[in-house]
Amino acid sequence: MNQARIIYHIARADFLERIRRYSFLVMLGAVVFLGYQVAIGNVSVQLGDYRGEINSAWVGSMMALIASFFLGWFGFFLIKGSIARDRETGVGQIMAATPLTRPVYLLGKWVSNFAVLIFMVFVLAILAIVIQLFAGESSQFGIVALLAPFIFVALPMLALTAAFAVLFECIGFLQGGFGNIVYFFLFGFILSFAISFGKTNPLLDPLGFHYLKESMGEAAKAAFPNYDGSFVLGATDTPILGTFPWSGVVWTYNIVLSRFTFIGLGILIALASAFLFDRFDASRRKPRQTKAAASLPAPEVFTATRTLTAVHLTPLNTTQNRFVFARILFLELKLLLKGMPWWWFAGAGGLFIASLANTPENVRAFVLPITWLWPILIWSSLGNREMRHNVGQMVFSSASPLMRQLPATWFAGFTITALTGGGAAINFLSVADSSSLLVWFSAALFIPTFALALGVWSHSQKLFEVLYVSMWYLALNEVHAVDYLGANSNGNIGFFIPLSLALMVIAFIGRARQLQN
Repeated sequence: MNQARIIYHIARADFLERIRRYSFLVMLGAVVFLGYQVAIGNVSVQLGDYRGEINSAWVGSMMALIASFFLGWFGFFLIKGSIARDRETGVGQIMAATPLTRPVYLLGKWVSNFAVLIFMVFVLAILAIVIQLFAGESSQFGIVALLAPFIFVALPMLALTAAFAVLFECIGFLQGGFGNIVYFFLFGFILSFAISFGKTNPLLDPLGFHYLKESMGEAAKAAFPNYDGSFVLGATDTPILGTFPWSGVVWTYNIVLSRFTFIGLGILIALASAFLFDRFDASRRKPRQTKAAASLPAPEVFTATRTLTAVHLTPLNTTQNRFVFARILFLELKLLLKGMPWWWFAGAGGLFIASLANTPENVRAFVLPITWLWPILIWSSLGNREMRHNVGQMVFSSASPLMRQLPATWFAGFTITALTGGGAAINFLSVADSSSLLVWFSAALFIPTFALALGVWSHSQKLFEVLYVSMWYLALNEVHAVDYLGANSNGNIGFFIPLSLALMVIAFIGRARQLQN
């Protein structure tokens, strides 16, 4: 069997396994919802007070930009985890016992990642056709003009996204939640870099943003000489004062070559990941032996001739069987903080001191947002730890897990939230800033409840990490509707406190559903 055939079968098997997963359906639904938002005008491309006529070139380019941006950013979290799944299920160890090489295996994973994203792009292309038909602004339909932006703009960016997903899974400290956070901010850096420098050098613009912006801008300037040169992708309140005809980018050989360079770069990243990949070698991931473990006596070897004596169990008395909330809370806190390095506690302490040393205005705008991003990997384990570590049957078979263990889990998360943000609360209390204290309490209530509800229903840390960091980022960028921190608004407590209560009910419903199953 040649190498290309092996890569094909690895990618095919992995792709078929992915599309049967619940997370794939969720992402597919999100893509369809995104297309719907474009259709009703909530998400669009707008040049100042103008936009292009909705023809094949315009709608294809608009959807391709949206695919490059949204799938390039959030598609990463959908496709990341394929190698980890092979490791957890034992499939990876089986493949490691075969002559399969690291580069071939990782290329197969890259192709699978890329195929999943291409499927999403295909859905957006179908929606683009539907949007043009229903808009009715242009009766001419050109399949090449519509599909070319998807091929030359979206796919090169997604090839890089697929490669980064492979690379992050081959680097130990980027495999988990920390890697998800790193990629979120890495993509934001790539986006800013592309906007700033992509015009002068196309190889610095993996999103393909400037090719479309320049071509659309020229057409807008020709139709409306007062066009100010602005370009917006997303939601805007600026009314449309006019439309202009645009026939699309002229895809020259140099442009196509520069765009396909990113696909080649994606392949190179996937191949380079082989140098970091452990090939499922358990010895390279073996935890260090602790002193306690080393001091344990050697296990006794039982032989078939040994006589076994009867064991009598002493029944628990009433005092021992009584539920003690403080004890369960303490154990939940130990589980949440288990494995956190010393520098995490040092950083939390430094942020606590910074909260005390700054003015209340600076604390709300800068210090508190950083403080309540610091424990994200702790919060993200709420509600899903039992399923991820396959101990659900033991935990759920305990006495009243719904009314005992789940509230203790939430309270442990709330305790960590209150302790890390305690410096800010003391600061607000010292100046009698009751409004800031109320916003602080609203956020402290919302964060662990949001984490618990998403953890219970998704059985994963990833969903909370992605949504929480997205909300955090939008809050700092003055999107007041999601500013749960009150960094740039009054905290929207009239929404987040009721939402927290609703999420608590949702978490209990999800856990009750798990107990029934």
